[in-house]
Amino acid sequence: MMMLNNKYALVTGASGGIGFSIAKRFLEEGAYVGAHYCTNKESVERLVAVAGKDRCKAFRADFSKTEEVFRLWEEFLSWSGTIDILVNNAGEAASVAPLEKLTEEAWDRMLQVNLKAPFFLSRAALDVMKQKKGGRIINISSVGVKFGGGRETIHYSASKAALEAITLSFAKAGAPYNVLVNAVRAGVTDTAFHKKIGRDKLSERAQLIPLKRLARPDEIAEAVLFLASDKSSFITGSILTASGGE
Repeated sequence: MMMLNNKYALVTGASGGIGFSIAKRFLEEGAYVGAHYCTNKESVERLVAVAGKDRCKAFRADFSKTEEVFRLWEEFLSWSGTIDILVNNAGEAASVAPLEKLTEEAWDRMLQVNLKAPFFLSRAALDVMKQKKGGRIINISSVGVKFGGGRETIHYSASKAALEAITLSFAKAGAPYNVLVNAVRAGVTDTAFHKKIGRDKLSERAQLIPLKRLARPDEIAEAVLFLASDKSSFITGSILTASGGE
């Protein structure tokens, strides 16, 4: 039996490694998926091609602009009519810089994409889920929160720490309506994300992980699938860490 049969899900950042894997697993488990992307349309179109246009639809939005966050929500709701699962996976990471050179613009963009956009989407989704008396909101955080991030990613770690904080707040707001809100704190994962931020010594980084390897995107997706399914029916306000022991 499919775990998400006929559920409507919105997965943001579905063109990237983790987001793509999440959307793919949701589709395999019977969900209807709105696959959000910003620039990589070709990737999400692969999902649409495999699943079919009736089961998966691509939605473009630039989360650095609040009006596009709202537009995405309206377009998704027009397509689906409802929402059962929201996965806030999209994130900004390209604007890394030493803290001495971190600009206000880069700081604001990071928090806009990684925190403000998930807040507005979660609030809109919660409103619908409350009426349905059920739903799931899952935020994708980072193991960087545990370590405080590096000197070049202070704004990234700050945004993810704040995302975990609002996860707990939304969990309290959703609990009376059986809307379960959790986060997955993902460890270092083998995706193109690292190339974007100029990190090229992943083999050395992997040796710092107790399991001595990076996560695969599908491993993070399985954790998200668990939280999206009925198997997590008594879990809310939790930060599930999938980091290989870090």
